[in-house]
Amino acid sequence: MVKIIMDVIEFRLKIKPNIKLVIESKEYIVKEVVKFRFDDGSFYIKCFLSDNYVFADDLDENMFLLVKEIKTSFQEPFPQELNFRDKKFKFLYTAHAVAEEIQGEEIFKKGDGERFWDYKTEDNSYLSLGIMDKSKERLDFYGKIVANDDVSFGK
Repeated sequence: MVKIIMDVIEFRLKIKPNIKLVIESKEYIVKEVVKFRFDDGSFYIKCFLSDNYVFADDLDENMFLLVKEIKTSFQEPFPQELNFRDKKFKFLYTAHAVAEEIQGEEIFKKGDGERFWDYKTEDNSYLSLGIMDKSKERLDFYGKIVANDDVSFGK
C-alpha cells in the first residue's frame, strides 16, 4: 500500500467545514476553518475539529500540528526554555495573527487577533502560549507535530 503524503498546499485547497479529516488513523469532523493573517502578510490555516481538537498548518515547514486547549501558569515574559509535563520545550518563534476569513461555525470570529509564543520538544510535542488581542485572555494549546503521511481526508 502506498502512503499518500499530504502537503500544506494540497490541504489548503481541499479543507472546508463538515468534511472528515483523518489524523493518525483517528477521524475528526472539521467544524470551522479560519485563515489567520500574520503581521508579515503570510498566513496559516487553523481548523477547529470535533472532540475539541485544533489542527493547524505551517507552510514554511510543510507541517501540521494537532493540539488541544489547556491552561498553563506560564507568565510573560516567556523564557527560551520551558518545562511542561516532564518535557523540556525550546522556544521556536513568536508571532501575531488576525482571523481574516471564517468558514463554518463561528468558534473564532473574523477580526479576532492573537499573539503566540511557540515551543517544541525533541519528541515533537508542541506548546503554544497565546494571548488574545481584545480580551487579553490566555489561549494556550498543547499537542504535537503530526507527520504529513498521517494526515488525509476521510471518505
